[in-house]
Amino acid sequence: MWFNTLGPTRGGALVLDCVGIDFIRPARVNLSRWRLQYRATFMRFHFGPIPSSPDFVPDASWRSLREPTPWLAQLIAFPIGVFVTALVVFLWIIVTPFPEAPTMSISGILLAFVGITVVHELIHAMVHPHMGRSPKSILGCWPSRLVFYAHFDGELTRNRFVAILLMPLLIISIVPLLIAAVAQVTSVWAAFVSSFNALMACVDILGAGIVLFQIPASATLRNQGWKTYWRI
Repeated sequence: MWFNTLGPTRGGALVLDCVGIDFIRPARVNLSRWRLQYRATFMRFHFGPIPSSPDFVPDASWRSLREPTPWLAQLIAFPIGVFVTALVVFLWIIVTPFPEAPTMSISGILLAFVGITVVHELIHAMVHPHMGRSPKSILGCWPSRLVFYAHFDGELTRNRFVAILLMPLLIISIVPLLIAAVAQVTSVWAAFVSSFNALMACVDILGAGIVLFQIPASATLRNQGWKTYWRI
C-alpha cells in the first residue's frame, strides 16, 4: 500500500492523499500443479517386488536376457561376494597401514549395515537419468527375497546400466581403499564399510557380468519387473 503525502493540509495537519492503494496479495498457488511438479522431481519408494511397467509390452524387437531368478541370483552371487570381499580385505591389509582390529559391537554393525544399504542404493539411483530425481527412479525393499533395489522404470543404454550396477562398489569399496593407500592413512571402520559393501555388491557384480557377456555395447535395456529385455 502506498500514499501520496504531498496532499493539501487542513488546519495545519498533513492529510494523506490516498492516490493509489495496492494491497500486497500472496501469490496464488496451484496446489495440484505444485504436487505434480513435486512428484515429477523426486524418486518413488516401493515395498515389495520390483513394480511392473504397464506401458512396456516387449514386442518382437526386444530380446529377453538370460538371467537367474532372485533366489538363484543370490545363491550364485554369494561366492562371488565372498571372493571380492576377501580380496578387498587383503588389499586393505597389504597397501595401507592397517591397525589391529578393535572390538565392534553388534549394534554398531547393525547400524553400519543400515547406513551402507541406504547409501549403496542411493548411489545406484544417482547414476539414473536426472540423478534419480524423477518418478521413474524407484527405491525399494523386497523382504521375501532379501533384496534392496534401485530400479529405473525406463530405457537405459547398456553401458549406463552396467555403470549403475557397479558404481556403489567403486565409490564405497574401491575409492576409500585407493585414498588410504595413497595417503598412507587408514581407519578400521572405513575398511569394514569398504569390505562389507563389497559383499553386498555381489548381485550387482553378477548382473554386470551377465549383461556384459550377453548384450552388445550399442544395445538399449529395459526392465519389466525383475526381467530384463534388450534391443539394438
